[in-house]
Amino acid sequence: MYVSARDRFILDNLIQHPEGVTIREIAHSLQVSERTIHRDLASFDSLLHPYELTLEKKTGKGIFLKGAKEQIQQFSQDLQEARHFDFMPEQRHVIIICKLLETFQPMKLQSLASDLNVTVATISSDLDKVDEWLTKYELTLEKRRGLGIQVIGNETNKRRAISGLLTEHFAEGEILQYIRRQLPNRDSDINESIAGQLLGFINVEKLKEVQEAVAKISRSLDYHIADSAYIALVVHLTLALERILKGENISINTELAKRLKDKKEFALAEKLAQELENTFSLAIPEAEICYITMHLRGAKLRQDHQVLFTEENMDTAMLAKRLIRAVSEHVHIDLQRDDSLYQGLIAHLDPALYRLKQGMHIHNPLQDKILENYQELFSTVKQAFHSVITDIDIPDEEVGFLVLHFGSAIERESNRRTHKAVVICSSGIGSSKMISSRLQNEFPNIIDVKNSSLFDLDDVDPDELDLVISTIPLVDHAIDYVQVNPFLTKEDVRKIQDYIDRREHHAALLKASTTSRAKSKNPSVQSMVRAKNIFINMQQSLTSTVHLLRHFKVYRPFPNLTLWESLTHVCTDLKNKSLITDVNEVLQHLKARAELSGLGIPGTQMALFHARSESVNQPIFIIMELSQIERVNAMDGNEIDMNRVLVMLGPAEMAEEETKILSAISSMMIEDDDSIALFAKGNEEEVSNFISEQLIIYYQNYLKKEHH
Repeated sequence: MYVSARDRFILDNLIQHPEGVTIREIAHSLQVSERTIHRDLASFDSLLHPYELTLEKKTGKGIFLKGAKEQIQQFSQDLQEARHFDFMPEQRHVIIICKLLETFQPMKLQSLASDLNVTVATISSDLDKVDEWLTKYELTLEKRRGLGIQVIGNETNKRRAISGLLTEHFAEGEILQYIRRQLPNRDSDINESIAGQLLGFINVEKLKEVQEAVAKISRSLDYHIADSAYIALVVHLTLALERILKGENISINTELAKRLKDKKEFALAEKLAQELENTFSLAIPEAEICYITMHLRGAKLRQDHQVLFTEENMDTAMLAKRLIRAVSEHVHIDLQRDDSLYQGLIAHLDPALYRLKQGMHIHNPLQDKILENYQELFSTVKQAFHSVITDIDIPDEEVGFLVLHFGSAIERESNRRTHKAVVICSSGIGSSKMISSRLQNEFPNIIDVKNSSLFDLDDVDPDELDLVISTIPLVDHAIDYVQVNPFLTKEDVRKIQDYIDRREHHAALLKASTTSRAKSKNPSVQSMVRAKNIFINMQQSLTSTVHLLRHFKVYRPFPNLTLWESLTHVCTDLKNKSLITDVNEVLQHLKARAELSGLGIPGTQMALFHARSESVNQPIFIIMELSQIERVNAMDGNEIDMNRVLVMLGPAEMAEEETKILSAISSMMIEDDDSIALFAKGNEEEVSNFISEQLIIYYQNYLKKEHH
């Protein structure tokens, strides 16, 4: 069987859409006229006749293949094995880009034309599109008379382009499969396929070794990264090793390198580099270690538990609140009480803002679907982001991930239910929450939703899992699961219902054997132990709360003193009260934090100065008024006139309950316009009473959550 690339595309579409696909959809995908598609379809009779298949048309659905299921399956199998005698333009572009990025010498156009079985004129035309694609990565094509064509640009951008090619043409699940099985399940003659060109960048054995090193180091992180970020790091490192071996090294800005060395991720990056050096017997330059650090700091997070305020994410939490408020005003739905949205945004924004500031790109595999389903919300979120953060340009891919967070929050607001399932989604928090929200709407019998990672399944007993819903194939796990699209189509809903019915039937068969085991358990003892733990945690939390409220104070202005002179007086008073032990050390920590980024709260005349130090005995929150206005950098990159300083201090090592209390107070500051005004101008009694009232609500919610 001989088919053209376009014929194969059309036939594959018909096989994948047994319910029908319109000619307009096919023509749009191929960027040709509908008349061209009609002409192609008319030539299919000779291909379909041996399989007793025909093309039929269904009103409102389009065209579909009619025939026995077995015959369609056989035709599909033969089609995959068929040879094709040309590439579509888009395929040629990918192959040309691969060949140009892989070589370090100019390539002659005649050579490319021969490889692709087209004319030199066709290659010249293709190069216009190739050059346009390379521009996204700050690369250009240079034609050298008598030598050929070559990609010009620095090594960093070349690696970004290679990574971009891989993420554009491979889903995370396929790369995971590649890592685990060494080769994806594609055409046997892989070296002649698009996949072969792309995977030519990656050495199989190196990829496996790198994945094992990353897995080892990632366990040292105090946060979880999304599968997509994990894969991006593995691919980046494998590419880096290949390029280092070929003598291609990257460079990095000296100032940026200096800042990166001070980050906790740099130490982990050094450990990872050491692992790779030992494995591959090569030296990894410091610039490469810095880029590993950037990957770790910019990684998309997978966050299943509450995000707590720390020294580094305080600004992000403030921005998340302001972004939620801005979007709420646009969509006329109050999302400010949605803690899931708030937590998800903090977890996403922290690395996202870092990526944006460092010019790091991210691929969003759901971008087309997001624009198709949430076009209006997309514009709203993008506008809201620019109104909140004025000094940073945000690409559409990042906006798309934010839309997933807000889209799921709006759906929750429209139909609030609780559920139960384990959701495996490699694209990170936003898409996982999107599935969770759809599950809430479609299946009221699901009582809980937990977002998990594919890599977590390696350590889970399959018998302990109830419902497992995944957006990627779980090819290496003996788990009963259902695979769906992140947007849950009608077909996916039906599949999940069938899956639930099957699982319930299975559970019913096991009920008799599990009943006897269940009777042997003593739930009353378990309940008592759980209640005891709740009270122990509450005791720790209440002790911190009482201490913090007892020592809260609004310091009146110190006449004619500057900001840091005033803070010195305040810290001296705190030391006299035995709340801190070393004034200078606490001041140094506050100054170091102020130098990292702006602390001014945008749109106000106050700033939040915060730090953790071994010289702080217990969590402290006070307010200090200034005798004169001071100009300071704000969290949005602008400047504000500051006349009131909110000071939050904590021990270097804080208990989780202590951190939660400071988190709750930080959140109160920007809850709404009234709370902002209160912290900006309220007296000591007013602010203290407000914090007390809000903490009562905090404890009420805490007990409700523990009760459930």
